[in-house]
Amino acid sequence: MKTLLASLVLLALLFGPVISQAAEVTYTAGMKGIECADCKKTISRALGKLKGVKTIRIVKEGDEQHRLTVVTDGSSTITKAEAVAALGKDSHYSLTSWSQGS
Repeated sequence: MKTLLASLVLLALLFGPVISQAAEVTYTAGMKGIECADCKKTISRALGKLKGVKTIRIVKEGDEQHRLTVVTDGSSTITKAEAVAALGKDSHYSLTSWSQGS
């Protein structure tokens, strides 16, 4: 019985589905047009709908400039155009830069 169980476990490990996990990807952007905490919530909700988004941070860097950091699970890439589209065409927020790290 133990031999059969060990054999089944070995077969499951050898022939079972291979689960690959993509590495997290971090995107950093400069933003303008953020005026209050509700702005940050609105941006977080909008960008949080993009595939793979895990974490969003918005930090004030100057009078009118904020730094946006988006961490994803790496399952898909997010372009600046996709981020702008997620924010909405009527949005008064603007992305001044967009870069992808690892």
